[in-house]
Amino acid sequence: MAIRGKKLRGNGIWEASRMMLPEHKSAIRTHRTRLGERARPELDEQRLEELEAALAEALESGAPTAVTTFGAYGDETVVGVVGKIDPIERYVKLTTAEETAWIPFADIVHAAPWRPDR
Repeated sequence: MAIRGKKLRGNGIWEASRMMLPEHKSAIRTHRTRLGERARPELDEQRLEELEAALAEALESGAPTAVTTFGAYGDETVVGVVGKIDPIERYVKLTTAEETAWIPFADIVHAAPWRPDR
């Protein structure tokens, strides 16, 4: 029986090919990032009407409102006062303590009066 060379024993054949090109590293990082992405939920008519009613009520009352927006990697909740609803451009103006944000209506997945005890 012939003795095989060092390269063919154990993991020897792959030892010399451990180097990765920067392009390969970048492609692997991009792929791993995309694995965590979520699809945008499709809201039905009833849910859209509920969101519109909640935002209209928040605009009338001027009370702080928790608005949850869709994100590809996780939803984000912002608490603020609804200052304006633009039905033509489909944006909601939400004023927080730090900033004023124009949120696209298509990004909103939930809106409710803010309760600090929760």
